[in-house]
Amino acid sequence: MKQEHLIAAVGPESLEKLIVIGGMHGNEKSGLEAIERVLGKLKDKEHLLKKRVYFLKGNLKALKNNERFVDIDLNRIWSDRYLHSHNGAYDFKEFIELQALIDDICEGAYEHCALLDLHTFSADSGIFCIPAENLKSERLARRFGIPFIEKLAKSLPETALNYYGEKGMLSLVFEGGKHNTPEATDNLERAIWLMMWYFDVISSDDFPHVKPMQRYLVDLSVDLPHRLEMVYHHKLKDYHHYRMHPGYYNFKAIAENEEVAIQNGKPVFTSMSGFMLMPLYQKKGSDGFFIVKEIKNSN
Repeated sequence: MKQEHLIAAVGPESLEKLIVIGGMHGNEKSGLEAIERVLGKLKDKEHLLKKRVYFLKGNLKALKNNERFVDIDLNRIWSDRYLHSHNGAYDFKEFIELQALIDDICEGAYEHCALLDLHTFSADSGIFCIPAENLKSERLARRFGIPFIEKLAKSLPETALNYYGEKGMLSLVFEGGKHNTPEATDNLERAIWLMMWYFDVISSDDFPHVKPMQRYLVDLSVDLPHRLEMVYHHKLKDYHHYRMHPGYYNFKAIAENEEVAIQNGKPVFTSMSGFMLMPLYQKKGSDGFFIVKEIKNSN
């Protein structure tokens, strides 16, 4: 098992295993800070864990450079067709190593593993999660009590989320807040603890702080729509010539034909109304923004 990406493995050997990844993008440090916090608090309580948990670090060189990626977005190349790629891009090397590590952990039995991928965003507010498109992942997303976005995983087909979701793994992305803020680190720490609780790694009797964490996230999101679906994805081929207008954030209501950005010197207008999601306010990225709409029927 390669050690470069492995931060720690804690808990007893078990059939079911939880994998937590931070730093898939090199400019998103809050996930790694949250992992270190959790590990610190587990130091004298590891014997209370019921399953094995693996904490992984994502794009090593991009993290060192404090850049989203080196040559190509690591979280847009998760596909079996790239496993033997001879492409010269550095990030393919990271993908191949991470995939091999996770394969070693799961031993091919993906249905017995769970993945929590920790992320942050460049907008100002609005936490949410993205489940893989399988029933157990969507059920898990509901338990966090925050907005969750359906049909987004399929729009980003070569992410770790979609890659393992299609293999039957319980998989979730948790977007904890604006890049490298104390609030984002706090929220991602809550996400780890709650994921361990929901996946039966820990009990709330042994770790009573998880219930207040759950209530905090519910209260934080009480005024936001909770179940949404992605209806539009503004993809970028050249992020160098794209600029979002200021003032947009996750779940901000937008109107049809609203000017939201400038691309190649020309205005970008929305094709429909809905809620803004992940407007791009960083130097690198292939996604200008998404539009999501609330699903009224929660059954």
